[in-house]
Amino acid sequence: MDKFDDIPNISYGSPLLDKIGIDILDLTQFLNNLSQQGVHPYEPHRVSYFCFIFLEQGKGQHSIDCHSYPYQSNSIIFVNKGQIHAFDQQDRPKGKLLILTPEFFSAASANIRTSYFVPVHQSLSAFPILHLCPGLKETSRALLNEMKTALTEGADSSVIVQLLFSALLIKLAKQRDRHLAHLSEQQKNRFGEFLRLVDNHFTESREASQYAQLLHTSYKSLNQLCKVCCGHTAKQLIDFRIILEIKRKLTLGGCSVQQAAFELGFEDTTHFIKYFKRHTGKTPAAFKRAYEG
Repeated sequence: MDKFDDIPNISYGSPLLDKIGIDILDLTQFLNNLSQQGVHPYEPHRVSYFCFIFLEQGKGQHSIDCHSYPYQSNSIIFVNKGQIHAFDQQDRPKGKLLILTPEFFSAASANIRTSYFVPVHQSLSAFPILHLCPGLKETSRALLNEMKTALTEGADSSVIVQLLFSALLIKLAKQRDRHLAHLSEQQKNRFGEFLRLVDNHFTESREASQYAQLLHTSYKSLNQLCKVCCGHTAKQLIDFRIILEIKRKLTLGGCSVQQAAFELGFEDTTHFIKYFKRHTGKTPAAFKRAYEG
């Protein structure tokens, strides 16, 4: 789908989500409720929260940001806030849906060093579906049950829920790291260094060749590294980071199109508009109006 205007935004409100910042729902009931409300979870839609989809039963393809990822029973699908995703039309998965606000996540992850919720542009390097080994499946189920119980125990339970959620994140992050087992430590370090350079210099440099020079490597070698690590080219990662920042400035930052173009290093506003439209299918002004609406 090329036009984001046609993609609905889905919000879910509940007393627990509003009060504590997290809720745990039965997946089948949640999907049925959406369908009854005229929302189609099996068609592309954008979510306004972070979510874990714990699949106890099911097999199919889950769409995230226009890519299809295969899943099976005893898996977790991670969908980041603002991403576009869709459930498989041919499957009716069973399990649990954990949804949480950015504020809850920030509070819960404040004291841990590792996180399943990597920055959006870096999430390209992390496969969004995690198959659980038997031990982790039981641990995840137990932690979810403990969180669900704590959510019913009043306002003082929020700290307990945060700690239980942090424990779940650490457990999941350890297994997720095994998905990068095909990479050497040198590859992981070099890829991480590239992402840090992009974070620090994307307002000044938009060409992959410039980052290759900063890394003292060739353009070809940098592209090969990125493809091995996440399946995307260096240029795709750079553009993804820039587009993310443009969206932030137009929405959260309240910038005008001209301000955003200037602050992100575009000397020509016309070029800025064409660049954004080429990657998103709409102009910055249209994107800003849609968000404000």
